[in-house]
Amino acid sequence: MTPARPAARPATRRNARAAVARGASDEAQDRTLRRQILFAIVAVAFAVHANGIGNGFVYFDDPEGVIDNISIREFSAANIGHWFTTPLQFMYTPLVYVSYAVDYLFGQGAAGAYHFTNVVLHLVNVVLVFLLTRRLIGRLFPAAFVAAAFAIHPVNVDTVAWISTRSNLLATLFSLAALLAYLRRLESERWPPLVWSMLLFGLAVLSKSTAVVLPLMLFLVDFFRGRPLSRRLLLEKIPFLAVSAAAVLVALNVREDVVPPQGYTILDRFLLACSAVGNHLVQAVYPLRLSLAYEYPHAPLPWAYFLVPLALAAGAAVLLLVRRTRRVVVFGLGFFLVGVAPAQAVLLIDGYHANRYVYLPYLGLFLIAACFAEQAIRHRHRWLRVAAIGAMAAFVAFFATLTVIRNTAWRDTETIMSDAIAKEPGVAFTYNARGIARFRDGRYGGATADFERTVALDPDFMLAHHYLGMTKYHNGDYSGALTELDNVVSRLPTFAAGYNERGKTRIALRDYQGAYADLSTAVQYDPQLAEAYYLRGVAGTELGNPQGAVSDLNTAIGLFPGYADAYHQRGVAESRLGDTRAACADWTTAASLGSTAANTAIAENHCTG
Repeated sequence: MTPARPAARPATRRNARAAVARGASDEAQDRTLRRQILFAIVAVAFAVHANGIGNGFVYFDDPEGVIDNISIREFSAANIGHWFTTPLQFMYTPLVYVSYAVDYLFGQGAAGAYHFTNVVLHLVNVVLVFLLTRRLIGRLFPAAFVAAAFAIHPVNVDTVAWISTRSNLLATLFSLAALLAYLRRLESERWPPLVWSMLLFGLAVLSKSTAVVLPLMLFLVDFFRGRPLSRRLLLEKIPFLAVSAAAVLVALNVREDVVPPQGYTILDRFLLACSAVGNHLVQAVYPLRLSLAYEYPHAPLPWAYFLVPLALAAGAAVLLLVRRTRRVVVFGLGFFLVGVAPAQAVLLIDGYHANRYVYLPYLGLFLIAACFAEQAIRHRHRWLRVAAIGAMAAFVAFFATLTVIRNTAWRDTETIMSDAIAKEPGVAFTYNARGIARFRDGRYGGATADFERTVALDPDFMLAHHYLGMTKYHNGDYSGALTELDNVVSRLPTFAAGYNERGKTRIALRDYQGAYADLSTAVQYDPQLAEAYYLRGVAGTELGNPQGAVSDLNTAIGLFPGYADAYHQRGVAESRLGDTRAACADWTTAASLGSTAANTAIAENHCTG
């Protein structure tokens, strides 16, 4: 019996080594499978969004953010300072400026460069969603389900296909990364991941102010992981809450969007929020008739709105009755509701349940659906497993097809706004945006009709009045243009473009003193507005201040080196100063850049000789 004991030890060691080897092999196979599944999801995501890369600009937010935004055309100390001190479209989003500047660096203003970046950011977010869900749940199926739903859901097209929703993509990326870092902190009990989470959260709020809800999402993660509420748990959230508070104060200071004038009561606002939640829930499974914007109901609200809170409460109660998924349901619904809450804080002009509001929040609903689907495919009844797999395959095909189709609606301003007008004909800004596109194409008749329809729906829509003033200017009705622009600057006293256009109109009316004052106000509110410096150079020349005009025109050319008319006008000012050589050089440059006025000046002053 004694010889048997030594012989057993090598066998036990061999068995242990074999078990370890099998475990390592299984882990390697699982890792390979995860990578293959993730690669397939990313590939499908790219396939369904790729047709959006060739789309053009949309004349709602894109002009201010990208097309006419001179500051993004060069990385310079002045421009970087501008990005971090100046709101972009009433939001403090300096990292959006940075991302646009990178796109311009490589794409030189081509729409495709911006669209490509949006698609790439979405693909990165798909990867982060997969990793986050895998780490949160610990199983492959929910991670693949949530990532696939996020990747191809048609509602997300409005975030990916619209260049001006870059803020949403960036904020989601940094928020997901912050959540991943926080989960690593919970697993390792180390401080560095918590610091990284806080830094990533800071980047998220520098991308979009709605990211301020992340601390509440961290509390939901604590709940899901079973962390009891404690002093330590609260203390580690203080830095996050401080960043949120600062971001909220900044957002309130710069947010000046038009608020719908229906005069809603507090009860109405609550019912609208419930209605928004209900609409988002419906569109999660039935994403048909999607629109860029949704019309606000007029007060008093129809009686059906009073039933929506009851329906939502009943639905939540039914989900909570399933004990096995109760924790997932609480977490998922909480994540969704926390995510959509900022959209209900301010009623924006493009609707109280715009599709882009749920880009990140939908993850909570997708997670709930994933857990129920996982239970179905593991059910003991074969027919239920087959039905669940068939339903998922049908939804993938259905959503992927709708996403490809939805991207075609975003081809340009005319297509997306006409699509929205056909589905929601009572939304003022869609007519305004289509009017801007027509105005820029020189179709002034169609543009005027759209702007007039805009102000008929919403008399306080100042941007429509602004463009009506511009169309009247182009039609030679300077007095009518001045009336429109007087209204604009009286209602929007910090709107630089309004002062710029009024200054241009006053130059046409030969009111150079008034023009100079307006253009000075314009550059005060937007120091990057090259046209305002050019026009002030025109007014200054006519007022007998050619030296000041040259200074303004130098600034205009510095901001926009290809500004032909600015070179021409600087030549005019220099000729008034008696510097004929400099004037001829500027007129020659202006002519080479295509200024008709400069060609006339060259001929008149015999500079070619």
